[in-house]
Amino acid sequence: MTFPEPWSADGPMLSENTADAVEPRAGLAQPWRAMVAAAELVFVAALVVAAWWCWDRSQLAVEVSGATGGPMHSVRIFGDWAALGIAAPTLAAVLFVDAMRQLMLAWAVRRTRTARREPSS
Repeated sequence: MTFPEPWSADGPMLSENTADAVEPRAGLAQPWRAMVAAAELVFVAALVVAAWWCWDRSQLAVEVSGATGGPMHSVRIFGDWAALGIAAPTLAAVLFVDAMRQLMLAWAVRRTRTARREPSS
């Protein structure tokens, strides 16, 4: 047996006290966000270098003589270094997207409503 929910499908009903309350809003154009974005971009560069280094350490070329006497080439992959080589650029991509968001919020301009003037003739 199902019971009806105490609110509509649009979400919970607000009481009279909370319906008209003004939510505090922070200003959009906050220049300190550019510094956060710069720090994140430094981390992105470090993670890309670390990913390159980890991926290079994850592979080991092995050459052994085969049954016919000819050399056989193979590459051994170390899973922990390969996982770090994949995780580092993934985290770098997430940080890069967040850095772009921080830059957009740093330079966001709030438009004010002003009365439009009619051109005088």
